[in-house]
Amino acid sequence: MLNSSADYQQVTATIKSLTIEPVTDAEKVMLDRVNSIQHMLSPLEPLALNRLCKKLPDKAKILEIGSYQGGSTVAIGHAIAGTSSTLYCVDTWFDFIGLHDFADVDRSAIADDLVVFSNFLKNTSFFSDNLRVLKGKASAFAELLAGAGFDLIFIDGAHDYESVRNDIKIAFSALKPGGLICGHDYHTAGKGVVRAVTELVAAVPSIKVKQVIDHTSIWFAVVETPRYEYQSTVISDLCNNNQLEEALLRSERALAEHGTEEMAKFVSAIKTEMLKKTETITDAIHHVSLLSSN
Repeated sequence: MLNSSADYQQVTATIKSLTIEPVTDAEKVMLDRVNSIQHMLSPLEPLALNRLCKKLPDKAKILEIGSYQGGSTVAIGHAIAGTSSTLYCVDTWFDFIGLHDFADVDRSAIADDLVVFSNFLKNTSFFSDNLRVLKGKASAFAELLAGAGFDLIFIDGAHDYESVRNDIKIAFSALKPGGLICGHDYHTAGKGVVRAVTELVAAVPSIKVKQVIDHTSIWFAVVETPRYEYQSTVISDLCNNNQLEEALLRSERALAEHGTEEMAKFVSAIKTEMLKKTETITDAIHHVSLLSSN
């Protein structure tokens, strides 16, 4: 675990500057392979992902949410091929032509979902022993992924706010303590991505290591207490849906487990909101009673 602000700053700087060093011959081979695939990455993003995964421990578990034809998958694959690490890929591989995120992609390249999926399998066949494919939405595998203890999770699924928020929540539930969560398209055009990442990562005081990798749109964060972040996100969602009793129950449990000042404020704020609603209902009943008596 990281113990000081100097630790946080050093780790942040190390990850942020991943693309600075010159490209090696092996990395050129990787980049050539990635660029032979129809993908949506900027030039240095495959390099950043590859170098990030090379820093993971032996027998690492990696999760990719959103794989398309395998551009980013291949970058990760070159880092773990021939090792004991494993990459799990989650994607629907369905209706790309109907997705807003693919509106600018050549229609002929995404017209046939089976062809796209077949291309993914072909492109990633060189490290098939390290690869596990989960075909469907990330939400369909949420229960399976929870508690899996992934070392790194890369999010590049649907880019609307609700989808990104849900993918980050799933990632919190599946990440190991001190694990790395990252994602694509943190830039001015990615409004849904920026909003969700800001709310759940960038603006969260308990997540100390967080930035964007230089010369890319890949955001990253080291999450020391992913269970706590998951609980906080669930409680926030319950509050947003006006399920205050359940939110209070969960926040009190989280406070007992973690004892953080932030969660204590959650509990206090929920109780205050519940009291306001009770007073509003009481006032309404009193008003009706007065009308009836008149």
